[in-house]
Amino acid sequence: MRRIFPLLIIGILIGYGWWRFEHRNSGRTPEKYTLPEAPALNLDDIKILEATDAAFTRLVQAVMPSVVSITSSREVYQPLPLTIEDLLRGQQRLQKGESTSLGSGVIVSKEGHILTNHHVIANMTEIRVLLTDGRNIAAKLIGSDPNTDIAVLRIDTNDIQALPFGDSEAVFQGQQVVAVGNPYGLDGTATFGKVSATGRRTGNDSGLEYIQTDAAVNQGNSGGPLLNVRGEVIGINSSIFTKTGGWQGISFAIPANTAKRVMEGILKRGRLVRGWLGVNMQALTPRIAQNFGVPDLKGAIITSTMPGSPAERAGLQPGDVVRKVNGKPIDDFQMLRGIIASLEAGQKMEIEILRDGQPRKTTVTIEEIPPQFESRGR
Repeated sequence: MRRIFPLLIIGILIGYGWWRFEHRNSGRTPEKYTLPEAPALNLDDIKILEATDAAFTRLVQAVMPSVVSITSSREVYQPLPLTIEDLLRGQQRLQKGESTSLGSGVIVSKEGHILTNHHVIANMTEIRVLLTDGRNIAAKLIGSDPNTDIAVLRIDTNDIQALPFGDSEAVFQGQQVVAVGNPYGLDGTATFGKVSATGRRTGNDSGLEYIQTDAAVNQGNSGGPLLNVRGEVIGINSSIFTKTGGWQGISFAIPANTAKRVMEGILKRGRLVRGWLGVNMQALTPRIAQNFGVPDLKGAIITSTMPGSPAERAGLQPGDVVRKVNGKPIDDFQMLRGIIASLEAGQKMEIEILRDGQPRKTTVTIEEIPPQFESRGR
């Protein structure tokens, strides 16, 4: 009986506490509330927005099977902590490990060719591709180009879907785009944005121009496609500008025309053959423009020509200011570098120059760039 009485008291207290909890608001008057019955927008506007939303959903569903996740790896040997025995032997022990890289890619041919970034697969010995249907397939590296950061892989399998290229020259500022990839291993991620700028350069001496977007791109997105609303590949996502290590609203994609040219060069010849003019150039300044009779700062001034180069044979001279190439106005020397690099050996280039303030024209036959000038590409 002595044991039952304390338990009875505890039970009563618990029951009373629960009753108070359940009935603590029993005397409260309920608040009156009325929910809106219709949206604030005009119903016709809603229909347009819903149709747009549905169209973007269909776009993502249509392109997703063509976007792949890429995992590459290689063996590495890392030093173990030094021991007294190591010091006596004069040799440090190594431990076998694995270095891995994660990225994305896009299938661009019925034969299973995949475009990705060079830095995703650089120095790796094993490359595997994960399709959206769960297939995990070994990929073969066909070739890559470090200067443009483009690599071409191939998977030998059936039942795949390739995406077409769009014309990156027709991309305009403000255009809606979709970036698809594998950020942080999250397969099949789609992010939306707009083209922030075109013709963007990430280095002062780079001939490669990028598409800048505000579509979210993070680690693992590298190599994935940037798509227009038609589901065409207009770029290959490559890098971001960041001070934190993560996305901050500025992403860069290699234009599709550049990626396609690199791919075709690799598939046809095993490598990209770059054009060569054989000049050194610099930007125009107000003083230089005034001294050489140039009315504005548009163009590129030739500072020297290389012996035996196409430029020398065509009669170009130091002090010539290149204003147009094949009828296209030249903004600066970096733009000219990009045009030269995009041409293949044997192609002709009509150059319009100012020499001593007087307009002239000449035609140059582009040659393959010698290996010693490969990194500069002029």
